[in-house]
Amino acid sequence: MLPLQRPELFCKGQLTKPCKGILLFGPPGTGKTMLANAVATKAGANFINISMSSITSKWFGEGEKYVKDVFTLASKIAPSVVFVDEVDSMLGRRENPGEHEAMRKMKNEFMVNWDGLRTKDTERVLVLAVTNRPFDLDEAVIRR
Repeated sequence: MLPLQRPELFCKGQLTKPCKGILLFGPPGTGKTMLANAVATKAGANFINISMSSITSKWFGEGEKYVKDVFTLASKIAPSVVFVDEVDSMLGRRENPGEHEAMRKMKNEFMVNWDGLRTKDTERVLVLAVTNRPFDLDEAVIRR
């Protein structure tokens, strides 16, 4: 919460930069979603809740556009927390042979925006992801 509340404390060098994402995992019913909401409220950040159904579309390329729009909104109303519940349904392993190319592109777009490559360093956007199946996530997501 401190990087969202007091960003001036985290601008002196590479080692003090705040993390861009947090993964909460555990069995169902342990309060992970309520904890994420409490973090955003206590930090005074805007809470953006996204789900797989809200950013997918039957039209090719629309999912990537929706992901970009979510992060654009989050950077405009910063400080903000982008909350992804059941992240394994959206950012699962990319080696899945039955996965469509559009889904892979949407995952790549999400991770590029998560890294902050298209936002300024001063914008305070935190991705908070929740799952009860961390072993189903892509390795790139876990590294972030």
